[in-house]
Amino acid sequence: MGNLKTHFERLGWPGKSALVLLAAATVFLETGVKPLDAQVERLDRSIERSGAQLRSPDPNLIRTASPSAKLTAFYQFFQREEAITDWLAKLYALAEKTGVTLRSAEYQLAKGPGKLDRYEIALPLSGDYARIRAFLENALLEMPVLSLDEVRFRRKRANDLVVETDVRLTLHVLRP
Repeated sequence: MGNLKTHFERLGWPGKSALVLLAAATVFLETGVKPLDAQVERLDRSIERSGAQLRSPDPNLIRTASPSAKLTAFYQFFQREEAITDWLAKLYALAEKTGVTLRSAEYQLAKGPGKLDRYEIALPLSGDYARIRAFLENALLEMPVLSLDEVRFRRKRANDLVVETDVRLTLHVLRP
């Protein structure tokens, strides 16, 4: 132990500074970089899964496929593991993540003539324009069965940063 202390004292201030920087770099690597690497891997896997779901078959196959095969392929796009409540939870989580304030929303299920139903969502939002736009972009990216039907922006005064927004979205769900 005494020998280690002697070596440490002989390092001088440059050596001691280098040891402190090495320790700080190690802490930064463990607490900052490695968790981000893990997150990048998770996101890459998510992108691969989403890409596999969105990939369309060979265009030549589409042209030569029968109408019933085309319709089957269309409905397969809407076959998702998530329930309506999962989609809504994701929508609310995205609003919270982007800093958009959601007031009371209105929901209405509209049964379609085919196998596809529409879950119409009216969302009154408030926040600055950039956050509302980020929320809508993220929602449409992360929820491929969601469509944006209407957006209306209002400001009480021209110089207000807060924008009152009425958004109408439709969640397209395959009837069980």
